[in-house]
Amino acid sequence: MNYLYLHGFASSPNSYKANYMQQRFAELGLTLHVPDLNLTDFSKVTLSEQLAYLDRTYLQNHEPIAVIGSSLGGFLAVQLAARNPLVQKLVLLAPAFGFGERITQNIGAENVAQWEQDGSREFYHYGLKRNVNLQFQFLVDAQKYSEAQLTRSLPILIFHGIHDDVVPASLSEEFAKRRSQVILKLLNDDHALGSDLINIWQDTKQFLEIS
Repeated sequence: MNYLYLHGFASSPNSYKANYMQQRFAELGLTLHVPDLNLTDFSKVTLSEQLAYLDRTYLQNHEPIAVIGSSLGGFLAVQLAARNPLVQKLVLLAPAFGFGERITQNIGAENVAQWEQDGSREFYHYGLKRNVNLQFQFLVDAQKYSEAQLTRSLPILIFHGIHDDVVPASLSEEFAKRRSQVILKLLNDDHALGSDLINIWQDTKQFLEIS
């Protein structure tokens, strides 16, 4: 089994959770691959390009893979599983279900219209620690994807904070209701899920059957 970690929107492979998980895997003698989903230029990236990159980099050797995804990375993990049966297990950390709709709701319809008119909009990039202009094509492309596109059944473990004000935990609850192999753990935490990574790791390790 190969292991892959997908970081969130405007983040990087150096995020706290990515580093934490990579270190825990290394302690067990395992490699957790943490690709840079900004690709060559965050300002021009799209979900379609990220998925194509992941497919050709990690899913061409015909080996099964387990994917851990945080926020947008969780949404991308679901898309990978929908596209390729080599993805055999998912661990989702506050997955950004309904991602295209969430952006519109979070910034408002007026700002989306301005983004379309201008062609780009500034977003704070947590990995680069500065504002970066992101092209409107990112949103157009993102709206093509939905978690409903995952129609096959596979084991999925979801962690979601009940105080998440970025992606409501109710979206994970709805996702879990429709799928028999989903384990949903609601935590007393926010979107960052940073307060109890030790237990998240222990549950993840058990779910992935690694030791």
